[in-house]
Amino acid sequence: MYDETFKDASIWAVFWRSILAVIGILFLTAMLSVIFQFNHLTFLGIISDGLLYFAFYKITLSQMRKQSLSIEALSQPRPKGFRTLLQLSGVTVLVAIAATLFIYFALTVLTFIPALFDTIVNYLISISIGEPLSPIYILLTAVVFAPIVEEIVFRGYILNKWVDKYGISKGIWFSSLAFMILHIQSFFVPQLLLGLFCGIIYTKYKNLFYPIFIHALYNFIVIAPSLFVQTDPMDEYAFITEITSLKHVLPTEYVVYSVIFVVLIGVLTVIFKKVTQSIPHTRSPYAENLNDLQA
Repeated sequence: MYDETFKDASIWAVFWRSILAVIGILFLTAMLSVIFQFNHLTFLGIISDGLLYFAFYKITLSQMRKQSLSIEALSQPRPKGFRTLLQLSGVTVLVAIAATLFIYFALTVLTFIPALFDTIVNYLISISIGEPLSPIYILLTAVVFAPIVEEIVFRGYILNKWVDKYGISKGIWFSSLAFMILHIQSFFVPQLLLGLFCGIIYTKYKNLFYPIFIHALYNFIVIAPSLFVQTDPMDEYAFITEITSLKHVLPTEYVVYSVIFVVLIGVLTVIFKKVTQSIPHTRSPYAENLNDLQA
């Protein structure tokens, strides 16, 4: 007999086991790097990330079984039609564009806050310089591993838990904030937008296929330039020169991109609100699906 809701599910049980898995896999990766004399780093990166995501996947599902939660009830038996996917793809493109433009908006705002400007710019410079990653590694990690496993964890487990405990609105927001914090390197807002969209759509359609699809498409759109455009070391130098000079001269395109970003946020807010208001139930997707399965 399965529990009817996720209300009593333990997030801590998943969290501490995941931390142990991360420590173990990082140690294994370090050992393999030494054995291979720091060669074949792309292969080792794929193995490391693959093991990490597989561990998160197995830990989450095993905890569901231990806590008498139905894995089958995470999703309805089948997704909706092609038209729904087309509509979701259009909104996902808007979210990806807004996420891409956020950095221009943030830098524009920071030019008015000198105390923060240097700190943020130094961080941007540090993450922009480094060895280019293999396209295969990027595709596997961002478009395959991350969407499947992260949606099972954040929407399938955490969202269902907090929706059953706090209600739909708070459950979506809290799970999206947790998702955002985990992706701190993405400057918060882009991942918050993606998390909210995935949470709203999962809650509405009660099927994990949709947030997985949205997540994979979003990641592909965001990483596409790095996959198909050859990077030049001089481009990195030009980028560094440009952002360090923003404090003195703000290019017109930064203002234009910032305005577009604000408009897109307004449009997405209206869309998210409209979809949220159309959700026909007040319980979690898990509780709704379990009820249908047992009917």
